[in-house]
Amino acid sequence: MQLVRYEQARNALAECQRIDEVKDIRDKAEAMAAYARQAKDQDLIQMATEIKVRAERKAGEMLRQSADSGERAANGDNRHTTKTSNDTTSKPTLTDLGITRDQSSRWQSLASMSDTHFETAVETAKQSAGEVTTAFMLREAKKHKPAGRPQTGPKADAIRAELKKLQSESQICMYARLAMKAIEARTDFSPEERQAMNDLRTAIDRSSISTLKVANQ
Repeated sequence: MQLVRYEQARNALAECQRIDEVKDIRDKAEAMAAYARQAKDQDLIQMATEIKVRAERKAGEMLRQSADSGERAANGDNRHTTKTSNDTTSKPTLTDLGITRDQSSRWQSLASMSDTHFETAVETAKQSAGEVTTAFMLREAKKHKPAGRPQTGPKADAIRAELKKLQSESQICMYARLAMKAIEARTDFSPEERQAMNDLRTAIDRSSISTLKVANQ
């Protein structure tokens, strides 16, 4: 059931076209996380906090894009008004969107993370703390924030090559690598984790069988 709700939330977030839609999902996830803590439902806590952070990151991307494209007033709460010969058009501000400057800054920091870095940080947070907090993700974002001139030399070139390789991988490859690292780092697994791994094994077996049937046709 939790997996179904998680996938539904991810799909809803992916389909959002407006910042207010993304913020609504973020706020609902935050409320759900608060309820889950009261109910001591660890699986729900993990799911809700992850969705909340993913929504914040997407909101940060949309805030940056809307400011760059001129669709939103880029200087915070000051309303920009563009007059034409026929009407007056006001660009929405952070206040109009129900977003504070601090939220805007933090969410855009999350948006500055590469996909690979973000996904790795999410998995690390779930494994180490059982939930994905904005504070943890911001520390990760700051840790890898570029500063000054880019480093040079064989070591720096090797790191850039590895990052480029990871970013070019499909999502399945990326998640498979993350899963393998998580499994190798553990010595014991909960019943839920064992069930998840069994479900994954079943899905892989089914896919292999389907591929084999197609190849033999």
